[in-house]
Amino acid sequence: MRIPVNITGGTYESRAVQLSSQVTRNWYPEVQDDPNAQAYVLMPWFGYVSFSTDGSGSDRGMLFHRGVLYKVSGITLYSVNSSGSSTSLGTIQGSAQCILQGLGDSVLIANGSGLIYEYDGVTLTQLTDLVFESPEWVAVLKNFAIYGGDADRFLVSAFADASDINALDYARAETAADNLIRGYAFQEELYLFGTTTLEQWFVSGVGRPPVDFKASATIGIASRTAIANNDQYLYWLADDRRVYRVPGLEPVGNVGLANDFENYTTVDDAKAFCCTKQGQNFFRLTFPTENATWVYSEATGQWFNLSSTTTTGRDIANSYAYAYGKHLVADYSSGDIFDWDESTYTENGSEIARERITSPLTADKLGVPGGSIELNRLEIVLEKGQGNLSETNPRLMLQVSTNGGKTYGTERWAPIGKSGEFKNRVIYNNLGRAEEFTFKLKAADNAFFGIRGANIDYEIGL
Repeated sequence: MRIPVNITGGTYESRAVQLSSQVTRNWYPEVQDDPNAQAYVLMPWFGYVSFSTDGSGSDRGMLFHRGVLYKVSGITLYSVNSSGSSTSLGTIQGSAQCILQGLGDSVLIANGSGLIYEYDGVTLTQLTDLVFESPEWVAVLKNFAIYGGDADRFLVSAFADASDINALDYARAETAADNLIRGYAFQEELYLFGTTTLEQWFVSGVGRPPVDFKASATIGIASRTAIANNDQYLYWLADDRRVYRVPGLEPVGNVGLANDFENYTTVDDAKAFCCTKQGQNFFRLTFPTENATWVYSEATGQWFNLSSTTTTGRDIANSYAYAYGKHLVADYSSGDIFDWDESTYTENGSEIARERITSPLTADKLGVPGGSIELNRLEIVLEKGQGNLSETNPRLMLQVSTNGGKTYGTERWAPIGKSGEFKNRVIYNNLGRAEEFTFKLKAADNAFFGIRGANIDYEIGL
């Protein structure tokens, strides 16, 4: 009997691997408009092309402001022009991830260790006013600079002047006495994230400081850098290790994702950014200590993983900026900047390993509880594309597990066609008899191809 089966989707790893051990890595689910097709097609994640190699140490953050790209690498603040050439602007002490914000012509930088810097287009200056209470973050809302203070306090600058501050312009988060971890401006409101609470404030223009409390929730934040926004939503990793977003104050995830995050030993160094690519919004969350990168797609509601060239570890992208008409990411280790390019399928010339592990195919799902499956044929339906001329023989690898993904059998490689002659299907025959089958697919070629779906030819045994 020949029927279609679903092999696409995102990453979903249950505590019980027999239920699901799905992984999608360096592919991403994209919605198919065809009502007769599976919900998603797996598309290859985009590659990286070198843009600027003047990094002087680990990446600490980027910002595109007033037509100029700024980045902190190691202990140096740079400007980077449209050709990728960089100019040193001065020293930013420390090694923690920085928060960069634009205010008028200036760039404000919180170094993560209690120091604030201002670059006014000419000079980099450390703001040393005695009023400061070791601010680890800065936000800009309606032309006011807002700085973190001690415990649950925050400070608001004078209008349009980051260095004009006064002790009378401190305020206190009101919901609970938890520590204030991060202030973040989004859609003309200030979100104050504590260890266990969240508050919304707005600029009223009245009083000192000229901001007022609006609402609160008992949801905190796990890391001061695990927060990012696009035009529609603000996302963050909360203290309960789930990802939330506003408006709506709703979690975005699944049980399998929560299980992964619960098992991490360290989450307070998590880093995030949002990006829009090919008309889709993505939220990217990296756990440096855990060596893992997760991505959420707004279009599909699915999560998937990214790795640097291999099928393990984190992606190299540490920070992001859309600048000079390019999607630019900075390498967490070297500080080098790459153009994140949809027509490239390698990482700076190195092949990217892509992996998809499917949910188990069982006789129960085929309508015969307790039976076994004689799997005569598996047919992978490909999303056709144009291969790279230097790639002479792109291939797709299959491994089969009959114990819910605990172990896998021999690798079986099949060609998908040379450049310009991509096949519609790849076929694997005589896969044996078992109560369930889990498929692992891998590819690592400098060529475009996605996975649209699959068909099987099978018999049911008792």
